[in-house]
Amino acid sequence: MEAGIGVRRRILEAAAEVFAREGFAGARVEHIAKAAGVNKAGLYYHVGNKARLFEEVMVEHFSEVAARMERAAASSEDPGQRLDALVRVLAEAFEERPARARIMLIELARGGVIDSETVMRQMARIFRCTSTVVSSGVQSGVFTPENPFFVHMCLIGSLVLFILSGPQRERAAAMGLGREFGIDPMAPIADMTAFLSGMLRRGLAAPGAHSHGGGGHEG
Repeated sequence: MEAGIGVRRRILEAAAEVFAREGFAGARVEHIAKAAGVNKAGLYYHVGNKARLFEEVMVEHFSEVAARMERAAASSEDPGQRLDALVRVLAEAFEERPARARIMLIELARGGVIDSETVMRQMARIFRCTSTVVSSGVQSGVFTPENPFFVHMCLIGSLVLFILSGPQRERAAAMGLGREFGIDPMAPIADMTAFLSGMLRRGLAAPGAHSHGGGGHEG
């Protein structure tokens, strides 16, 4: 049984990397099988066809991110601090596994449509965390009413682009470009996280409201 679990784990990890490079449409099962050290028959036995494999990868990644964000959303009574925590854990999730960001961006860019209800439910868990934090801030008078979907798009989009722009920032620096625009190829994601938290806090702040905490920095 443990051996089978180990093979399944290798397949899922290999599939995540291949999907991150090629997207669902471009990924080939034989390449995934080879990267995992199994043949196609073994891959089908342990996981299933390509659609099933993609679903398994997406569910695994999204469910882990959702669990982290749910803990972050419940980490404080202060809406501003909860928002900071959401930004931080999402940044950590992308930094640890950049494949998550690449898969999301590739599928969106190629017009991919995820029709798995299981995957969509995990994505809904992630969005619900942002919506809950924004709504609680509005109810407590700390945040001004804003569309939580727009807030979520700012959060996801900013972090995904920061993570994936690393190689391009390095190339720009090697050409002596970008410094005058504030482009730093060595900037840690913590700097982006603090900036994004502060920007979202200021953008959501209700007139005259005061939220405890450090505006994107831990106190």
